[in-house]
Amino acid sequence: MRIGTTSLTICDIELTAQKPLPKGYPVNPASFGDYIRQYRMAHCYSAFELSLELDVYESTIYKWEYGKSKPTPKNIQKIIEFMGYDPRIHNPLKIENYELT
Repeated sequence: MRIGTTSLTICDIELTAQKPLPKGYPVNPASFGDYIRQYRMAHCYSAFELSLELDVYESTIYKWEYGKSKPTPKNIQKIIEFMGYDPRIHNPLKIENYELT
């Protein structure tokens, strides 16, 4: 060791980690509302922004997400078009819980 000198260690370390899921994110969605909330959170939409896209009230989005009401067939079609897939068959194990329209 020499006095007055500095030694530097150079190394390439790359740390990677998955971003934590947002609070309330449904990891294992079981209902239509869970899929809506999962999509909304994964794509960084607020309930208000999603309500504008689907032409419904913000409170309607929350009612769907928390199982207080179910989307009408007209709204289901809007949701499918917006999301790009049908959440009722996105998880084939749960398909018996939904009536296909």
